[in-house]
Amino acid sequence: MKSKSSTQQMRKVAVLCCLLLCAVLLGGCWDRREVNDVAFVMGTGLDKEGDQYRVTMQIALPGQLGSSGSTGGGGGTRGTKSYYLESRIGPSFRGASTEEQRGVSRTLNYSHRRVLLFGETLAREGISEMMDVLARIPQNRLSSLVVITKGSALEVLQADAPIEQYPAEMVRELNYSYMKKPRSVKLLMNSILLDGIDPVVPVMSLVKNGPTSLKDKKTNIQVDGLAVFRQDRLTGIIDNHLSRFLLLGMEQAKETEIFIPPPKGKGYLSVHLIENQVHIKPFIRGDEIRATVHMSCNGNVKENETNFDISRKENLKWLEQQTTEEIKRELGEAVREIQQKYHSDVLGVGRAIITSHPEEWKRIKPQWDQLYPKVEITIDPVVHIENIGAVTKPFGVKKEQIQNE
Repeated sequence: MKSKSSTQQMRKVAVLCCLLLCAVLLGGCWDRREVNDVAFVMGTGLDKEGDQYRVTMQIALPGQLGSSGSTGGGGGTRGTKSYYLESRIGPSFRGASTEEQRGVSRTLNYSHRRVLLFGETLAREGISEMMDVLARIPQNRLSSLVVITKGSALEVLQADAPIEQYPAEMVRELNYSYMKKPRSVKLLMNSILLDGIDPVVPVMSLVKNGPTSLKDKKTNIQVDGLAVFRQDRLTGIIDNHLSRFLLLGMEQAKETEIFIPPPKGKGYLSVHLIENQVHIKPFIRGDEIRATVHMSCNGNVKENETNFDISRKENLKWLEQQTTEEIKRELGEAVREIQQKYHSDVLGVGRAIITSHPEEWKRIKPQWDQLYPKVEITIDPVVHIENIGAVTKPFGVKKEQIQNE
């Protein structure tokens, strides 16, 4: 009996020893990596130089992020700059990144990267090859926002951008203020791989602020329109004016103001569109394809610098009709440009055919590249002005000067 009890005790001791040994192996510090040994990449720019790729990385300097009097721009760890730029050339995206690691004393970490900038020259040759490494290495964030730069991405990342701690953050904020759903790496690749729709990405460029007479001028970043793609290649850039209406047609417009002149006199009425819904309805008969872009827009009057009285019902209806005609005209021009000049289907007309006429899409898909430029696209907007503001009549205009018709 004692022998059996002794055996059980020995087993308990053995199990306890095993548990204690396991506890020793659970120590969490053996593979630690100190923050001081890591370089956090906040933004990456890619450019093409000959047959080589230039990769520029904007690395945050945590010790300088809280410093006062930051002047922006590139810099080292001992100045007032909040970031450091490292730029190298290599045969590929990963090859240039490897070269950069050799010149940085800390381990490059991409898990905090906010933006990815493609230079215009590189984007015109295709961006799919550059995207492979972003999906293959788990540390890379697919939520990083993508933009195209006029000129080189290196120049944009060198901007002073004094309003933010580093230019990459300004690029990110501009994206969110420009589109309802900015183009992330994931969204961009989905639109490249999907049938019936082409990608569209914001374009940004470097600009000097203030008048020419200003001595201490800073370089800043601004949105310069939309880059339209055909599959993974940049085919053209839509200017700022038309891009506002193109975003309306894509249901991606964040802030759109339309300026309408009065029936008589000078000045403008500003209509701010606060929301819009879009539905594309295709019609197919053989090789004849038509599509109607139905739009429902709601807006407010932001400014009336005319003597036109919009408090009258008939005048408000006139303003709604003029805003409707302006959207129809400008969006129609933008659609003709992307359709006939760039052959890019950023509105997703093909996608609407896939959804509503899947059998017809199977038939026309092999010829879609030739058929799309010939598709007759009609813009059909309806505008409703919900609010004209706290002042119903033109402010500061005498009663006898107010225009009622």
